Amino acid sequence: MKPTRTFNLALLCLAAAFMSVTGTSEATPQDSKQARPDISGTWERTPDDWFGENPDDPVHPGGPMDLKAPYASEYAALKKRQAVANEAGTPLATTSARCLPEGMPTLMAALFPIQIIHDAKQVIVLGEYLQQVRRILLNEAMPAQDKLDPTYQGHSRGHWEGNTLVVQTQGVRTDVSFYDVPHSAAMKITERLRLRGLDHLENQVVIDDPQVLNTPYRFTFDYKRSDYAIQEYVCENNQIVIDSEGKATLSRE
Repeated sequence: MKPTRTFNLALLCLAAAFMSVTGTSEATPQDSKQARPDISGTWERTPDDWFGENPDDPVHPGGPMDLKAPYASEYAALKKRQAVANEAGTPLATTSARCLPEGMPTLMAALFPIQIIHDAKQVIVLGEYLQQVRRILLNEAMPAQDKLDPTYQGHSRGHWEGNTLVVQTQGVRTDVSFYDVPHSAAMKITERLRLRGLDHLENQVVIDDPQVLNTPYRFTFDYKRSDYAIQEYVCENNQIVIDSEGKATLSRE
């Protein structure tokens, strides 16, 4: 005969009540995963006039950047050169004129629509311009600074804090600028992405770069959900001619 098990009903009820209060039931982790928001889809910046008066020279999303010397004077001199070149009809070559990726954090500015795809291990951001790809690895430690090979999009690690995706990015190439503002190799970008509604995605961004900035630069990108289908965007640099002064003209050949 198999041994008979006997249970104390009062102890069972007490144990069930304890698990309910402390949230240690086996269903909790699964429920937590299911509760995470679905940020996948195609997103465009909002409002529609977010760039200001000139889409080719967008306003800085957090206002003027508090630059240290000599970066402040160098930036002011660059803007003057750009104005003179534009007036002469020979604008200075931009990243797009050179057929180079936007890099971080400009990719997330969504000058062109972006698409987000995610699962339990990673979040992928696809940029239409030049078919850029950004990979955010979830729940993995960031390698040491000297182990990061500099790239246009940098190296991103993220984790969920409730309904917010927290991402840190390091290792962005120093020849990548953000609206013409340079950065050092030690720059760190922290993002907090969350849904503010079914069709509204918010991205709170902080750029830390003590070598270039007097204070961390804070701003927010807002996106609206879109039914736009990302297209192939290949840049064939066979029409833009860039001279020794960095001025760009259109080839008629």
